[in-house]
Amino acid sequence: MFAVRPIGFWALMALAGLGAIPAMAQQAVSPAVPPVIVIVDVQQILRDSLVAKDVQSQMSQRTDRYTKEVAAQENDLQHTQEDLEKQRTVLSPEAFNTKMRDFQQRYDALDQGVQATRQSLQKAYNDAMSKVENTALQIIADVAAERKANLVISKAAVLFEEPAFDITQDVIHRLDAKLPAVSLNLPVTPPPPAKSLPALGPRTNAPLVPAPGLSPAPKK
Repeated sequence: MFAVRPIGFWALMALAGLGAIPAMAQQAVSPAVPPVIVIVDVQQILRDSLVAKDVQSQMSQRTDRYTKEVAAQENDLQHTQEDLEKQRTVLSPEAFNTKMRDFQQRYDALDQGVQATRQSLQKAYNDAMSKVENTALQIIADVAAERKANLVISKAAVLFEEPAFDITQDVIHRLDAKLPAVSLNLPVTPPPPAKSLPALGPRTNAPLVPAPGLSPAPKK
């Protein structure tokens, strides 16, 4: 036979269970932390700040100067090529081929010099902009801490915003004051003069040397 417990027992058990439910719920649910948001446009900072403009100006000036240096050597090599073509009929095949091999060596030396300098320019630019970006990120962290923000969002990921959330201009002003300029560690040695280079081979109508830019040229 089953034992019959007094009704008072079950009443006490029910009350005990009801008392435990709020306690369990209190342990399972913690109060949510309200988000405090700031928005920043890092690309605008790296474009509009004084230091970013200074870096770009230095790079443009050095690239333009180097382009002129290479163009002068291109011109000398093209004249050398024209002279060799005129000598084709008066030189023996062996002598002509020797001069053409020397000419090709001159072109290869210039081409390699252009690629090496282009890579040096790219590295100098990257190093300078890395310093700018790291300083900007530290300023962003400082501004976020001052505003007690717990969430920093890139403006590129935002469709609509309240202007008060945007700290971009504040960061630019602080960056301008903290880091107005950065000196680029640019290569200072120009390519050797064309006449001292070892001599180029016959060329097509394509330019002798690609115009130097910020991205390294693919190796042949």
